[in-house]
Amino acid sequence: MNRLLFGAVTAAATAAGALGSRRAASLTKPLPMLLVAGAAARGWRDRSVLDNTLLATAIGTSMIGDRAMLLEEFSPVESDDEVRRRPVSAPLTAKDSRLAWGATFFAGAQLSYCALMARRGARIRGRSLAPRMAALGESAAIVAYHRPRLLPVLGPYGNTLATMSALAADLDHRGDPSGRQLRIGGLLFLASDLTILNRRHLIDHPTLRIAGEVWVLASYFTAQALLIDGLSKETRPGR
Repeated sequence: MNRLLFGAVTAAATAAGALGSRRAASLTKPLPMLLVAGAAARGWRDRSVLDNTLLATAIGTSMIGDRAMLLEEFSPVESDDEVRRRPVSAPLTAKDSRLAWGATFFAGAQLSYCALMARRGARIRGRSLAPRMAALGESAAIVAYHRPRLLPVLGPYGNTLATMSALAADLDHRGDPSGRQLRIGGLLFLASDLTILNRRHLIDHPTLRIAGEVWVLASYFTAQALLIDGLSKETRPGR
């Protein structure tokens, strides 16, 4: 993959998303993933059918999740008090519904990554999983306080994310040729998602919110590039 081109489209997508231009964000957000997907597709003959299927699933569900999160970002905001006054039987707000759909599709991506890593020999280690789950506990507390109805979706998604990141760390521990970049990709994905809820509910200052969105998008696109590139490389004999 052309790193200069990837850096350019990532910068464009990040700037468009952070500066609040819906049209520009709609046009630019798919570009980094399309570039990464194109690079991964070129090596399809070197991978098994199952690995190609899992990789395509991870990319496809990620891109659908990206679209849901784009719509979430530009949906009208309702205050916490307004949401709390809604009857329990009332549907989710448009913003919360899109966040839930985004998490659902990204859970599919994380499970695909987990399967790819397990096929390389990765195993879950408690010492890797525990700190990741602990970090996500902070986000779970934010959701429980501000948007408790989202917990049944965001909670399981967080488990898949922590598991993926822990498996990536295990591959690095085992000396996988792509282990280091997978570990970094898993940690960046985790850090990006941790920032989303903190930015949404705890940060009010406009400049800090822009800086937070820059971090969310830049770290997310970098994480995806590292994960997909690393998992695109066949390391097991045979098909």
